[in-house]
This record gives sequence, C-alpha cells and structure tokens, in this order.
Amino acid sequence: MPSLADQFCPNVHDAPITAATYDPDSGALATADASGLVAVQRPGEATPQLQFQPGAGVNGALALIRGGAYLAVGDEDGRVGVYRTDTGEALFLEEREGARGRVRAFRGVALSPEGSQLAAISRDGILRWWDLVRGERNSWAGFSGSSVEFDPRGERVLSMDTDGQIRLMDLRNLQALYMDRLQTPAAFARFTRDGTGVVAAGQAGIAVLRVADGALISSFATRGGSGIMNLALSPDGTMAAAITQRSAHLFALPGLEPIESRQHGAPGPTGAAIWTPAGLRVAGNDGLLHSGGGGSAGPVTAVAAFGEHRAAAHGPSISLWRGNRQAVTFPVTAAPRVLEINRDGSLVLCAPDRGPVEVWRTSDGKRVWEGGPETSGADEVLLGGSVVAVRLRSGGLRWWDLSTNAGFELKWPTGAALSHGGTWLGVLTPKGAIRIIDPSTGRDALPAPIPAADAPIRTLAFVNRRPDLLVLDAEGVLCHYDLAESARGGPAARARDVLTINCAVDRLWGLTGGQHAALRLPDEDRCSIVVVDIHHNEVVHEVANLPRHATLDAESGVILEPARSAALLERELDGRERRVLRALPDGEWISFGRRGILDASAGAGGSIGA
Repeated sequence: MPSLADQFCPNVHDAPITAATYDPDSGALATADASGLVAVQRPGEATPQLQFQPGAGVNGALALIRGGAYLAVGDEDGRVGVYRTDTGEALFLEEREGARGRVRAFRGVALSPEGSQLAAISRDGILRWWDLVRGERNSWAGFSGSSVEFDPRGERVLSMDTDGQIRLMDLRNLQALYMDRLQTPAAFARFTRDGTGVVAAGQAGIAVLRVADGALISSFATRGGSGIMNLALSPDGTMAAAITQRSAHLFALPGLEPIESRQHGAPGPTGAAIWTPAGLRVAGNDGLLHSGGGGSAGPVTAVAAFGEHRAAAHGPSISLWRGNRQAVTFPVTAAPRVLEINRDGSLVLCAPDRGPVEVWRTSDGKRVWEGGPETSGADEVLLGGSVVAVRLRSGGLRWWDLSTNAGFELKWPTGAALSHGGTWLGVLTPKGAIRIIDPSTGRDALPAPIPAADAPIRTLAFVNRRPDLLVLDAEGVLCHYDLAESARGGPAARARDVLTINCAVDRLWGLTGGQHAALRLPDEDRCSIVVVDIHHNEVVHEVANLPRHATLDAESGVILEPARSAALLERELDGRERRVLRALPDGEWISFGRRGILDASAGAGGSIGA
C-alpha cells in the first residue's frame, strides 16, 4: 500500500534533480536525481508514471530519443544504458566494475533520431560511440564538457575538445568538421532545432555558429555574475536560455539579442533544466523543477510538536502549523539539529550543529533569546513554558526563565528533564541520583525521589499534565514515581519498577493521561519507538524503521517524522499513518489524512497539478 506521504506530492524526487531532458516532438520528459532515481512523464500523464533506478546517481547524462520511446541514462559508476520509457526495460546496457566504472562517470548522453546510435561524454575526457544495431563501439580521447548531441540526421556528433572548443565529428568518415574558434570556452553545445546551427555556452559567454561553414555568427560575453551553469533551447527553436545560479537569461536566435532576464526560483540550482511549451524550468536541490516564484521550502530536517502545534524546520526556515493549517513561516539563523516547541506554541527552540541555541517567538518570527557561544553543540536542550535549559558540552546545566529574564547554572548535572509547563526541572547528579528543582528560584522544589535500586539513573522525563516522573536506570529498568504527595508537602516519592528495557534508549516521554511511556531506541540512521503501559508493565506498541530523529507529541501521543517532498508525517502509536502536513512551492501548503484533503492554501492545487 502506498505511503500517505506519496499523495498530493508535487514531485517524485527526494534527492536533488541532477539531469533533465525533454522531447519537443512527443512531449515526453524525464528527470533523474543524485540517488539514481529516474522518472519519465509521457504525454497525457499528470505525474510521472514510470519511476525506476537503473544504477547510481546521474549527473547530466540523460537523453530522450525523438518521439520519446527510449531513454539513454549514464551514471556516476560508468554504467550506460538505453531503456523503454513505458516499462523501464533495458534494451542496451554496458557496465564497468569499481574504479574502472567511476573513472568514466558520464556527463552527457545522446541517442540518434532513429535510435540506432548512442554517444556519451564522460569525466575521463573520452567520447564514446555505439552502433546499437551492429554491436560496434568506438571511442576518442581529447574531449570535455557536459553535453553531447547527434544532428537531426544522425550523421554528426557535437561535443567539445579539452580547450572547450566546438568539435563536430562526421561519423561517415570520422573526421572533425571545421568550426570557428570561440572567444570563451564552452561546456555545453546544442544543435538548433533545424540542425543548421550550433549554440554553445560556457562559464563566461554564449555563441552561435553556422554548421554549413563553421562560421561564428554571433556571441555574447557575460560580465560578473555567478557564471553559466547550463544551456537550454526553446521548443520552437527561436530562443536560447543561459542558466545561472539565480536567473535565466533569454536570447533570440540566431542573433543572440537579449530578450529578458528573470529569476528561476530554484533553491540550490543543480544546473539541470528543461524548456517545454509551458516554459523554462530549472532544477533545485529540493527535488523540484522551478519556473520562477518563491521556490520550495526544501526538505524537512527537524520536527517538534505539542498538542495542536507542529513545527517543521526546512533547513534555516521554520513552518509553524496549528491544527490542519500552516500558520506562519519565518527564517532562523541556522538550520536546527534539534527543534522544540512549548505547550501553547508561542516559542520555538532551535539548536543547530554549530552556533548558539536560540528561541524564536512564533507570533512574529522574532528571536527573543540567544544562549551565547558556549551553548553551541549542546548535549541536551529543553523548553517548557517560558523556561529554556541547556546542558553544555563543557559540562553542567544552564537555564533561563524568559518571563523574568533570570538565569541559573549548576556545574554538576549529567542529565535533565523539564516539565512541559516549566514548573519543575529534574536533574541528575554525577552519581545518578535525582533532584527536582524550581527553575524560577534554583532551589529544591520537592524532596529528592528515592530510587528502587542502587543503579544510577541515566534518563528521565516528566509525564505530561501529571505530577509523575519516569526514569531509566543504568541496568535498563524503567521506573515510575508518583510525585503528587511530595508536591503537597508529603514525604519523598518512591520508585516503582515498570519494565526492563534491554536496548539503548536516547529519548523518553511520559504521555498525557499517565498510562503510557514512550522510548526511542536508536539504530544507526534509523530508530524504533516503543510504547509501554506503565500500569500493566508491558510493551503495547513498537514502531520500527523510523527516521533517526523521529519524535513524539507527549500531549496527543502522535509520532512525527520528516517525510518526502517537504512534508511532516504523523503516525498513531501503533504505526498507522495518520496525517501529512506538506509545504508546497511558492509558499503554498496542504494537509491531508487517510480520507483525503483536510485543508489547503488557495493556490495549492496548482502546485500539485490538481
């Protein structure tokens, strides 16, 4: 059964699109990404119906035959093949093992119009050619660039030599035809639609040459800017586009008269681009093709939740959701490694890999607190109510009450937990004992809880909306404390053993209602979340194979994880997919569940092709 996250999805690529090709005759288009996934969208299809992975990542080496029936793919491991676009069946395949393959990582491929020949240019500077009918092959050294093409009759191959000069080879006599020298080296060259000209582009300029006599008939040199990343021609053959980091610069053919320059909106553009009758589209590192506008939010890198509030980090940008609606988005200083949100959704804590811990106000996206350089790379960060606590890499614990602007520090804690309202701060002594502190004063709030055994405590968490505490000791025993009597001035609470957990645990939650605890069990780049009934002393759910930093909403008992295409996926405690919150390109958004769309922005339909 398809994942819920695959629905209402504007793209099929989770990795950056690194190659794209379009056939004007049939309307077929194909894309490939850095992971090696290839997607083919044939005429009449709203989204690509063929998705397959022939090999390793693809870097520019993708080409459709005229008519769109076949697709050539060359990858980073030196594998090159020709595939049917309806089934993905390989009609031709050549592979090389190990280093022999990687040295010929392909940068461009081409199929002759009738499909009998294949050409490819690779990183090793060799132009390779195959006669697919006769089974013959040949190769020539001394080439460069990131493109190769056949002319409309399949008699000549267009590429560049090691100096970035145009090489047009006649396959009938294996001779290079004369072409004028370019003023600036080229990395891309395309035949014009009628085959009478060649358009070439490199880092510093674009030029047009005539095929009949090799004459340079027009050129345009760029000055400054980020340099040309790719070259695209309009389907009707009347325009060329030079793609740079931010913009697409359009020129009329054959004279190269500038038409306009416009931003393409692709975040982290890879250089891949196609030009269809609907317009020019440029690939970004978000797995989407962009044609202007604000671009995509980017993949979700961290999530946090409490009650109806959800926060998703898209790199250095935060999207805040309330219920089924995206309420606000705002930029932060750096992409957070850890994200936390408080009970009423008014504050978000961001802890990046490098840089200080910060707290941002969600109502207006303003930073309200910054912890200083010593909080960079903190071992543990906590947010409850208006209290922020940070366990430093250098040792000790610091916390701040943002409502009173008061700060505190203890030099010895080895672990900490903060109640969700910020009323209690639990800390671990160097010997693994527990103290419960009033974070507004720094003094003990309750008598120190009494452990059930001599084993030191390693992890602790307060139960949401109850005066209960959960701890996990060094022997893997999960214990429960009822703090209610202590809170009323009674004696210290005593631990009650719940269950022995014979696995590493890196996160512990106490869920609303006091019936269940949840534990996160890391496993390299994945994790499992185990749910324990703390009163019946048994595991009631286990959800395996989650992303490494999947988290849980202690209020609702919902598991949250980043999902494909800028989405946040929610699961029930038994692992069933519950809801998806997805940020769409150009600031649009959509939320949906198992029964369909729950809510969406006004322009969401255009982003998902609806």
